[in-house]
Amino acid sequence: MSTARPLRLKTEEVARPDKTIAESLPVARLWVDNSLSHLDGTYDYLVPQRLDSEVRPGIRVGVNFAGREVEGLVLERLDATSFAGLKMISGVLSPVVVAPAQLISLIEIAAQRWLAHPYDIVRSAIPPRVASVDKSAQESQIITTGKVRSSGEMSYIHIQPSENAMAKIAEFAQAKVKAGSVLLIVPEERELVRLSDLLGEHATVLSASLSRTDRYRNYLTAIGGRNRLVIGTRSAIFAAPSDLRTLIIFREIAESLYEPRVPGWNVRDLSLLRCANEGLDLYFAGYSPSSEIGKLIDEKKVKFVSKRNRLKVVNHPSANGELLPGRIFTSIRTAIKTGPVLFLVPRKGYASSLMCKKCRNIALCECGGKLSKFGANQSANCVHCGVKANLQKCKWCGADSMVLLGRGAERHAEEIGRAFPGYPVLYSNAQKPIESQDGQPALVISTTGMVPRVVNGYSAVILLEGDSFFSFADLRAQERARESFFEAASHVSVKGEIVTVIDSAHPITAALTQWSPATMAGRELSDRREVALPPYTRAVLLETESKDATGIIAGIRKAVLDQRLPSSVSALGPSQSSGDLSRILLTCDISQSDAFLNFLHEFIRHRAVTKKSKISLRVDPYSLSS
Repeated sequence: MSTARPLRLKTEEVARPDKTIAESLPVARLWVDNSLSHLDGTYDYLVPQRLDSEVRPGIRVGVNFAGREVEGLVLERLDATSFAGLKMISGVLSPVVVAPAQLISLIEIAAQRWLAHPYDIVRSAIPPRVASVDKSAQESQIITTGKVRSSGEMSYIHIQPSENAMAKIAEFAQAKVKAGSVLLIVPEERELVRLSDLLGEHATVLSASLSRTDRYRNYLTAIGGRNRLVIGTRSAIFAAPSDLRTLIIFREIAESLYEPRVPGWNVRDLSLLRCANEGLDLYFAGYSPSSEIGKLIDEKKVKFVSKRNRLKVVNHPSANGELLPGRIFTSIRTAIKTGPVLFLVPRKGYASSLMCKKCRNIALCECGGKLSKFGANQSANCVHCGVKANLQKCKWCGADSMVLLGRGAERHAEEIGRAFPGYPVLYSNAQKPIESQDGQPALVISTTGMVPRVVNGYSAVILLEGDSFFSFADLRAQERARESFFEAASHVSVKGEIVTVIDSAHPITAALTQWSPATMAGRELSDRREVALPPYTRAVLLETESKDATGIIAGIRKAVLDQRLPSSVSALGPSQSSGDLSRILLTCDISQSDAFLNFLHEFIRHRAVTKKSKISLRVDPYSLSS
């Protein structure tokens, strides 16, 4: 006999609210954070009726992409007659507009320029959201539109001797903010602190050193107001006040203004893109321009603003490798009677390597790395693995006489202190910076960019081991050394003396005397033009598995022969990078760079679609050798 089955209640399915789409402009076009380089286009999603009032350009939403929930940035709302295949927006992550129209345009241009997924740029441009800040910002946020009229001026403001650079650009920015918002970018955090102290509550600060909450709140403040003075480090270049009129970039030559993560954008080129796209006034300020800005100055596209100066500069070359040439002692003794003397040195630490005096072999660690010393009484350390080594004898010949090579700043301080007893010795470096000095007689040893500020300047500035500054192999070595010398020399007092310890034929001495980097920069540009190097070419560094490198180079060269790539494209390499990776350098004449980059973009997409080994690339990196 069968038994009756228990009754089961059927659930009645009702239409979900999200089945109803918005009546007006029902489609939202988005960038989606899908982490896939070849899926870098825009995607259309339907706007649910319940989110109609919240979904607007510039906000962050949640969407389903390939079966997982990801973030999307709304670019625009569209009208459409066919909705086939379109998914619904899952929800609004934040109703606060974080990407005004001009920022969306900038991200699009930057993604094309650096061959990046738009969300790679978005992550740099827009700070992570903080829910508590969103709640307070939602009610007060007002994003206004309207173009601020500007002249489109581009100038390079050359910092003058004995001039307080931070005070000068702070005053300049305050004068400009009366006509519209100003965005001021500095490369280092300590420079931002100085600038913030000078401007006080008049400035909105954007920096990675801020807490997550403060950074997001300041970002929303910056984009939501008018006549704002916004100051910050690298990523602040994306800040987009509605009435932005002026961009000011301090020391555009600095490596810290290059984004270290892929795609490797830099502040200088982004500011030039913004100037062209948004019609802004653009001012660079610094001690010596980069080769890129030097080229624009040479082409009369950027105005070089400076004054005539004639400084007292003497040269004392080192004949036998001595730290202080004989004739330099008189200059130092005379100067230190009236105030502090600054010594600029090329390296930090104590000694960069050790060598056996007998067999001349360099001391190495078991791992193969060189051994160096960070102090007179400290053990030698491996530069690779950090292991300490108690060097008693040379492992090659057994001799017990080791010679220190490559003087570091601490060894400079030790030797200079012995040469001029009775005076305090101060050492300023990136790890232990000294912000200011009281102006009393002292010996101040500093590495590049770490010079303590003295109110009336230094009685003398001694630029030691000048040849070492200019001897680095990378492409930026000359312009980096030139800026270091001009920056240190700018701290000299009105009646002070500058002493260069470098080969007497080197042009830096004459450049400092006239306070003009133009002659040196012009010569360097001429050399680069002849050998087709940046800034006359677009450079791209590719890094790939070594087994694929030769085939990629052959493919690039064939594409040139087949006229699928511009005739000026050149492929150099491959060279060993790290592990099983090789590096390839591609260059192309700047006038043909658009076609070159378009080809590379399609090439990378094709490799991703066909699941070939991944290639990482950087367009116009800081250095071509790294």
